Amino acid sequence: MLEAVRLVQTNAEMPEGDDGQQSALVIGLGIGTTPSALIAHGINTTVVEIDPTVHDFATRYFRLPPNHTAVIDDAVVFVEQNKHQRAYDYIIHDVFTGGAEPIDLFTMEFMEGVKGMLTKDGVIAINYAGDLRLRSASLVVQTVLSVFPTCRLFREDVGSEDDTETDFTNLVMFCRKAAGPFSFRQPTSADFLGSQARQYHLLPQHEVEPDLLVNRYSQDVIRRENTQDLANAQMNSALGHWKVMRSVLPDAVWENW
Repeated sequence: MLEAVRLVQTNAEMPEGDDGQQSALVIGLGIGTTPSALIAHGINTTVVEIDPTVHDFATRYFRLPPNHTAVIDDAVVFVEQNKHQRAYDYIIHDVFTGGAEPIDLFTMEFMEGVKGMLTKDGVIAINYAGDLRLRSASLVVQTVLSVFPTCRLFREDVGSEDDTETDFTNLVMFCRKAAGPFSFRQPTSADFLGSQARQYHLLPQHEVEPDLLVNRYSQDVIRRENTQDLANAQMNSALGHWKVMRSVLPDAVWENW
């Protein structure tokens, strides 16, 4: 779904097939699925990843193409040094570490920095993985909405209506630097890159109204000098994540890991 930043329709409509004129910044590499797709579409792509081993493995074992700019550094430092460049048409923010999110990458100051790095019609996709019923999700969403004038939120699944269950999912926030509504164009066969999974999951489907997340708690935002609220709130979300993971693989796997 993160790759749908290419599908956002803005006032400065890009002619189809002109991806080669675009630039992207990917914060957080993982196995490199999203940057690999951007590179395949001819987009000039920069990847910021703090762990050199992650980049090494993505290149050696998951076919991350070599034709990208790799920045092995703390994203907080990189953004602080480059926040006035306005260099990127797309930014992908995807930094889930398996149970929690790096708190410094969700502060209002960090979000303001990445906003400054977008071109005037630029689009950012921010992935938050967590339990949407917990205060941690509300804090993150409220912080993002306080910085970007126009956002649309999509979860990766339908979700349960049972309030007694956890609601752990990926929530992707698509935001524009400029104010005003936006939509997503229908993808073409070229957008799928031969992937059946993209045919089902590329176009965002399950939209969430922001008020459903931000109104259940106070209107606090995460600031650099006060991240303890999110740190405390993430604990329950992290426990919920590992409960989900233990349902995927037997306990013995995790106990011997």
